[in-house]
Amino acid sequence: MSIRAATLAVFALGVTSISAPFFALPAASDTQPSANARAVDQEQASDSQQARNAAVLEDKARASFGALSPAELRLVRSAPYRSLAWIGPSSDPDDAANDTSKAQSWGAERTIREALIRWLLSDAEASKLVHPSGVGIAGARIAQALDLSYITTELPLTIVQCYVSDGLELGYAHLATVVLRGSRTGAINADQAVIRGDLALSQGRYESVSLFRAEIDGDLDLRAARLVGDDPLSAVEAKVKGDALFQDGFQTSGVLDFRLAHIDRSLSFNDAVFTGTRENGLNAERAVIDGTLYWVKIGLGAHTELDLGNARVGSLWDDRSSWPSPGNLFLVGFVYDDLTGGPSDAASRLAWLRLQPRSMWTQPQPYRRLARVLREGGSDAGASEIEIAREDALARYGDLGSVERAWKFALWATIGYGYRPLRALWWILLFVIVGAILFQWGYRARLIAPTEPEAYESFNTTGEPPPHYPPFSSFVYSLENFLPVVDLHQGAYWRPNPHHSSALSLSLFGRRAEPTRMPARLLRWYLWVHILAGWTITPLLFAGLSGLLRND
Repeated sequence: MSIRAATLAVFALGVTSISAPFFALPAASDTQPSANARAVDQEQASDSQQARNAAVLEDKARASFGALSPAELRLVRSAPYRSLAWIGPSSDPDDAANDTSKAQSWGAERTIREALIRWLLSDAEASKLVHPSGVGIAGARIAQALDLSYITTELPLTIVQCYVSDGLELGYAHLATVVLRGSRTGAINADQAVIRGDLALSQGRYESVSLFRAEIDGDLDLRAARLVGDDPLSAVEAKVKGDALFQDGFQTSGVLDFRLAHIDRSLSFNDAVFTGTRENGLNAERAVIDGTLYWVKIGLGAHTELDLGNARVGSLWDDRSSWPSPGNLFLVGFVYDDLTGGPSDAASRLAWLRLQPRSMWTQPQPYRRLARVLREGGSDAGASEIEIAREDALARYGDLGSVERAWKFALWATIGYGYRPLRALWWILLFVIVGAILFQWGYRARLIAPTEPEAYESFNTTGEPPPHYPPFSSFVYSLENFLPVVDLHQGAYWRPNPHHSSALSLSLFGRRAEPTRMPARLLRWYLWVHILAGWTITPLLFAGLSGLLRND
């Protein structure tokens, strides 16, 4: 007896007391199908429904398009199923019969009208009968341009090993995922299209692709693709919410235009090849890449350019062998927050900056951005090296007057433009030592004399000042006259006598030199130079230490 029959019997007898005996129910295994059995039943029901959908879809297709070719019939019958409709004699992509380079010889038996594909995707009644995985075509030749412009569909489109000589029109369409793999097509126009999944043009040969202001919710995938048009890819103002992938042997002989594009994740060029005798490479001017820009393992030629002017990326990962030739790198306005991979030392990155056209070497922004990234990465010394290189470039190649150029040279020589302030200590030490030697010569020759009259007479007669007079120290005298606003009680008591000259013979390194006449006037002139140098170098030292002269 079934559960339903037992229950009805209980209610028929008026069983209301909880003390009444319960009917023994049969074991669940005797009355309920197993999980495997249910799955089989569901699969059979699904197959049966798909078969009915296929029959209905075929009738509708014949009503709309008349007689269907064998290729079209196979597509229509497979559309309700989750499968690719292999049109050719083989479902092996590597079979010679599916070589798209020979697709021009494919006849009517492998040809599908583009209108039929559009109808499957966009017709209100037909699209309900297509499997949610979408329309899948393989090994076919699609007659005329596949025009999906302005349509709206929730169904993905997959085209594998197909030949679409007249290309695809996707402009202003609202599509789900569009996948072309291993195919050969003419130009693809997807201007202002909205694709709610991925746009994949991989492992095939494609003419120029236009994605002007297109919106792609998933990835833009061109792995192992070959773009052969004069303008291979225009993605101006396009928005890609996933990654843009140009990897695994991607090839082109033209410029990929990503100006003003916005990529939410990464733009990846890894194992990509740029060829040809005309301009080629990447133009990402004013693009925004929230993730990483990868530029590694690039095959490039003399005309390959990388234009990142005013672009912004989260991080940069490149390698030295992939850098363009000198004059083909554009970095003015380029903003990046990190060097994730590739050379990160100041010397290598300075060589990278100098790959720009020489007219851009004086632009400060590329140096400042690099210095900031190095500093935030913990390399203060490297950042200072880059800042000094920026000032050097301006001094050498900038449009400066002679006075300004001389001032730049003085800043470089004394404090490294403010980034090497302790360099001034060496100049201070040099002047003090040289001054000490010269002033000692002058003292022995009596060219430096006391400033008080009585002490002067005594010194001029005996060569010694009076006992009460402060003794002369050439080192202290040199130091006091060099350092501004420092009084060590030497300069006020001793001065070169401008009316006196004397022959002086000194011993240098143990050897006696010939007597040399040293006019006091020359020694006084040197003292003036000594004092002026002190008033110049010492303030520069403190200004450099405080950072006032840094042009960050």
